[in-house]
Amino acid sequence: MLIFLVSSLIAYSFSLTVYQELSEKSLSQVIQTNIKTCSILNKIDFYFINEQQPQSNYQFKIIEPHYAIDLYIDFFLIDSYTDQNVNIFLDNILIEQYQKHQKYPIPFCDDQVDSEMYTYFTTYSHFQQDLNLLIQLENPTKFILGIRNIQIVPKLCHDTCSQCIGPSENHCRSCVLGAQLDRKTNKCICPQTSPFLSIEHNQCSIKCDIHDYYDNQLKMCLPDKNIEQMQLHFWDVYVQENWTIIENEIESEIQDKIYSNVVGLFSINQALRYQFNNSNIFQSLRIRADIYIFSSLVNPDIFIQVDQIKINTKPLHTQKITGQQGYQLFQIDQIIDSKQNSKITFSLQGDPNTRWGIREVVFNQVNCQSACQQCYSKTTCQLCKSGYLLYLGQCVQSCPKYSQLYNENTCKDVKENYPNSEIIMRAFDDNLIANFLSKNVSTLASQNQNYYGTYYDGIRYLGGLKDNFIQLYQKSFFQLPPHYQIIVQFQIITFEFNEINSMINQIELIADNTTLKIIDSKKNQLQAIHQEFNHVSNNLQLSLLSLQSQNSIFSFGISNLNIMISRCNPLCKSCIGPNDSDCLEWIYDQNSNDQKKCKNGFMFDILKQKCVLCPLGCQKCSDQKTCILCETNFVQQGNSCYCLNGQVDDFTLECTTYA
Repeated sequence: MLIFLVSSLIAYSFSLTVYQELSEKSLSQVIQTNIKTCSILNKIDFYFINEQQPQSNYQFKIIEPHYAIDLYIDFFLIDSYTDQNVNIFLDNILIEQYQKHQKYPIPFCDDQVDSEMYTYFTTYSHFQQDLNLLIQLENPTKFILGIRNIQIVPKLCHDTCSQCIGPSENHCRSCVLGAQLDRKTNKCICPQTSPFLSIEHNQCSIKCDIHDYYDNQLKMCLPDKNIEQMQLHFWDVYVQENWTIIENEIESEIQDKIYSNVVGLFSINQALRYQFNNSNIFQSLRIRADIYIFSSLVNPDIFIQVDQIKINTKPLHTQKITGQQGYQLFQIDQIIDSKQNSKITFSLQGDPNTRWGIREVVFNQVNCQSACQQCYSKTTCQLCKSGYLLYLGQCVQSCPKYSQLYNENTCKDVKENYPNSEIIMRAFDDNLIANFLSKNVSTLASQNQNYYGTYYDGIRYLGGLKDNFIQLYQKSFFQLPPHYQIIVQFQIITFEFNEINSMINQIELIADNTTLKIIDSKKNQLQAIHQEFNHVSNNLQLSLLSLQSQNSIFSFGISNLNIMISRCNPLCKSCIGPNDSDCLEWIYDQNSNDQKKCKNGFMFDILKQKCVLCPLGCQKCSDQKTCILCETNFVQQGNSCYCLNGQVDDFTLECTTYA
């Protein structure tokens, strides 16, 4: 009986970086000798070592700071391979003597001798950039080892570390440029003089680069993929165009006013305005600037106003400069929904004697997402720019897996064929072993099965050229959302290694101990399986069981697994169909009006299965970032609700007028 248990293997946090050698497609191009091609449709190639050449050496260079590596190698064991040492060296250190103690041979490549495929895996501490891998047969007599698909996945350090002993920020051994290592906590900390950690430049900086933004949670500067265009003002040159001064509600042209490289000096009664005029469509503006304060006894309030919306912005960083021309520097960063022709106004409140100036102003046009031409909401695109395709509200360059091109500029996902459907598992669609394991398969289990799967004809399969006994794969789901139907799709490849009799080998697809489908084996052929069935329980167990005829050698593998549910209506706890009339039991929610609709100010959260708050000041929303209708005393601008000429009380969450 096979019970999928891979959770201990996939508990790691895999890097997206994979260093790889000997992929099937490139193997014969890279190495001209010692190539073995298997007999099944001539699809499986290995570089092999034997008595004449008992070892093979590989060099890798890992640029990213890391503390360990995960090593995967597809082995092809031939002839007398049991109890024979395969020595694995990393950087000239013997890390393991791998042995196979029992044989489970399948004559898929050479009928004359025993042979078996196996994916070797180990984790090894490592932090240098250079890595040398040596694979050696200790006793190569009557033992041939095939090698293919070496994948090295580095376990990366925290972004603040240049060397580390683990993945967390308190595992640093040394720091990025400018950061200091705290010996008590082993954390790398940027000093007050350059407090911003830039991931792109790998150093501490005085401020975030104009292409980055400061993430308050991660405490570092990160690229913003939604920023597509920007305007720079008052950097190296002084440009007056579109800038005016507002005083006593009178707008006048800005004068050439430079004080210590700063545009100013303005009084508290003066405001600085910019008239935005752009033909590009955008959702909001990211406004950044350095505000210089002179001759002030108190810290002033700094305001940014976009059209009607006036916000008291809190500086990211402050710095005090003393001397003859001393000042305080406030770095501000604010995102406000805007229009193509919005007016942006900078103003201050505080000490009447205060004089202020401004420098290094950045206006970033922030789209709902990169490459989007027209947005439906703050997170969803409606029309992509030329060269991109629309896929589930996102802009992509090519149609992802589980989708196909539709109407020339749209990728239609499989789930869109089933209204109100939800994906509960997509797995085994990636040839990189780390990803192959880590995609939603933590409860997958199998007996006597190499979890990493067969790599055949350019595709990796769970199972495949492995088992010569009964195969059983099971996947259990728990606490599924309310639904009335299950859709199961996958590709299955079957291998027949002998033809002793005419009986047909089969695979049984089972759901909760009920047979759904019998799949006939076809020798070395790929079949696409699609099955829909009614299902209402919160728990589900799916199984694939081989029904093997007597004296046959038969195995199967699966790939591109896609499992979906057809959901009940929101706030419906149990149903037999998609309509209101199909609901058997409604969810009681204190934030719903009539058990079928959330109250004003709330929206239904599919994952939490309850009504949750809309964004602050929003009476009706499409998601938790996009408002459709605002509450009283809040004004709508773009997809957000703002407290007009005021601020939100931290306790009552009501809009109050600025003092």
